Amino acid sequence: LSVTSDLGLTMTASDVGSDASYSFSSVAKIQVEESYIGEQWGRDGAGQPLPGLKGKVYDYYVQSISQSVLKKRSVPYIPPGTSRTSSLGWVNEKLQGLATQGMEPALVTRDTAVPPPTENPETSPEPPSPGRKDSILRVADSPHLQLPLEGFGVLSPPESPQPGLVADASFFQTPTPTHLDLGNCYEVLCMAKAQKLGHLQEAAYKVMSDNYLQVLRTPSIYGRLNAAERELILRRRMKGKMYMATADINVQESNLHPSHLCYYDEAGDSWHHLCPVPPEVVSQGCAMCSMFNYLFVVSGCKGAGRTQTPSNRAFCYDPLTNIWREICPLNQARPRCKLVALDGHLDAIGGECLYTVERYDPRRDRWAFTAPLPHDTFAVAHTATVCDGEIYVTGGTLRRVLLRYSARSDSWRVSPAGGGDRFHLRRGTGIGVYRCGAKAKLWYPCATYATSNPSSFRCAVLGSLVHCVGRDLHLRFLADHVSPRFGTKELQPFPSPRGSLLLAVLVLPEAGMAQTRV
Repeated sequence: LSVTSDLGLTMTASDVGSDASYSFSSVAKIQVEESYIGEQWGRDGAGQPLPGLKGKVYDYYVQSISQSVLKKRSVPYIPPGTSRTSSLGWVNEKLQGLATQGMEPALVTRDTAVPPPTENPETSPEPPSPGRKDSILRVADSPHLQLPLEGFGVLSPPESPQPGLVADASFFQTPTPTHLDLGNCYEVLCMAKAQKLGHLQEAAYKVMSDNYLQVLRTPSIYGRLNAAERELILRRRMKGKMYMATADINVQESNLHPSHLCYYDEAGDSWHHLCPVPPEVVSQGCAMCSMFNYLFVVSGCKGAGRTQTPSNRAFCYDPLTNIWREICPLNQARPRCKLVALDGHLDAIGGECLYTVERYDPRRDRWAFTAPLPHDTFAVAHTATVCDGEIYVTGGTLRRVLLRYSARSDSWRVSPAGGGDRFHLRRGTGIGVYRCGAKAKLWYPCATYATSNPSSFRCAVLGSLVHCVGRDLHLRFLADHVSPRFGTKELQPFPSPRGSLLLAVLVLPEAGMAQTRV
């Protein structure tokens, strides 16, 4: 085996009265010889002797050459008052003329003025011949050097805008007009890593983070990121303040009062409009949850009255880019199902007269059936949640049955245990909270909120706080292990609800933080 590797770099610098060319080359040769040592012992099935030892001989050779060439030539004078645009155009014309004449091109500097030539160009000092390391460092530190990206000594403008490198006072920069999107973000990231451009790396990571779902589905981007980079773009996506988001899904009066999404600000005890909900997303009996800081909605029934038909469409909303998108439809329409997120997947559980369960893989953008509910028990008006890496389903037609799902074994089982709190409405007395301990395997009351006529509500969990939001109700429950309790006062209710309220948790970016719309 013989391997030869060589590396060459040519740099041309323009000075007041001379052109200096620095070059170096490095050659590495590897020769591997495999041989058998003559000592023999043992014989194979045919009675032939087998070699006792086998070895390899390595020969490694390295060669490095550095040189510098100095050529005297006067550089035309550019008046000091010439603007940047005109001076660059003038130099480009000269460069093209030089290229047609077969001469070495002068290099363009950015935001620098070339002084007039001296009366005696021959008196300019000759720079010393740099070594390989010194020559590279000189390029990085010198303000009048530039490395062409498309070969050496060839000046041809690219057909489409591409990120380029321009030498500056002490570091390399990218031109500001460069457009960064999903089509070139990974190539720009690789270039930024090679040139150690931290600001450009952050810009590429930001595009990937703001459009995480599209990156997740693109093997040419996500498949080439290492584990640390994958965690980084997801962590950046979750950077911000966590809010409770509530969707008012109005099916009856969609024209007069369109459906919309709001979020609750605890600091000011106030609700704020986030975005409208598109008519395609609005349906009766739809389900909603959040994952990767996206809001996912599974449709219920479209239309009204006799024209109402079940729908299997699914959508997602990105709060960072404020864009709604449609994702892969379900295999079955599931009105009034429950939607939860577990281990980077979505689970659509049950529905009207359905005991099947589907799981959504965001990387493949596909829904697939998983283990159905046990004993063909269809769940309607039920509640589902995730705790300690498992899904718990109870309530509604399940009555007092608690179903427990493990994604590792893809199996359901009926279990009275499992940590969690359950809220019960008691007409005339108030709201009761029951807790189930894993060790005691028993439900027991842990808190009560006294109210004469409680209305139905939904819950959203923010840390250790559980927000209970109804049409005219907004309470906060502290799920403390020692002393669970409701807040002392009611919070601001949802403003003028017109339809069904669906709750989720989103992380919203800080004010003034620009996002990328790709």
